[in-house]
Amino acid sequence: MGDPLLERYGPVALVGGACQGIGLALARALAARGFGLVLADVRGELLPSIAAELARAYGARARALELDLGAPQVGARLAALAAEEEIGLGVACAAIGGVGPFLSEPLEAHRARLAVNCGGALAVAHALAGPMVARGRGGLVLVSSMAGLQGTGWVASYAATKAFDLALAEALWFELRPHGVDVLALVPGNTDTPGLRSSRPRKGQEGWMRPEDVAAEALDALGREPVHVCGEANRRVVAALDRLPRAERLRVMGESTRSLYED
Repeated sequence: MGDPLLERYGPVALVGGACQGIGLALARALAARGFGLVLADVRGELLPSIAAELARAYGARARALELDLGAPQVGARLAALAAEEEIGLGVACAAIGGVGPFLSEPLEAHRARLAVNCGGALAVAHALAGPMVARGRGGLVLVSSMAGLQGTGWVASYAATKAFDLALAEALWFELRPHGVDVLALVPGNTDTPGLRSSRPRKGQEGWMRPEDVAAEALDALGREPVHVCGEANRRVVAALDRLPRAERLRVMGESTRSLYED
């Protein structure tokens, strides 16, 4: 008997942001289940070695696609790809982070974050959902963040982009489910990725999740629920935050985020 995930969403999965972190972990997990992969990332020079790794380890057919998910023409490129490949599962994981006071960055940095984090998820969903609806099956995973469950100070524009991804996934879960397409908003907390490490937090690493565990939870949750918070400890934190008045919740999240980087 074949893998049920492959039977439901195969034969090909596209992973946007496949070069590192959660995206790479998802690519490996999907290759292990027998999916063909389209590995999309702006760092095209890294993709051939990842494709070769997946071929060696899992016998996976992996296609490297250098792609800036924040570029204006990304929708047309993804639509053309969807016409060439039967992509039954799409993952929007590419993101630009950023830590510090809102006014410490120029407007251009915030706009770039908006283009990739929101525009990339929007483009992946828009380009892939149509063919999925026509086939009557498919799946989309849009990666949000615990920072996007409310406005989170010290990562203001990042949190806002992840709130967009969360709301988009929830809306598409409602719209596409009658057509056989499952949508998941994946909500990780702090995860041990190169992106988070590059932000140079002072503390907290002992509580970080592994990307592999986030990927495993994502694939288990797809088709079962519209929103999945990764990790039991993170789910307990969200439950506690939900009981707070909104202003107190914003204070707690802002202070806890700032404390990772400042005394």
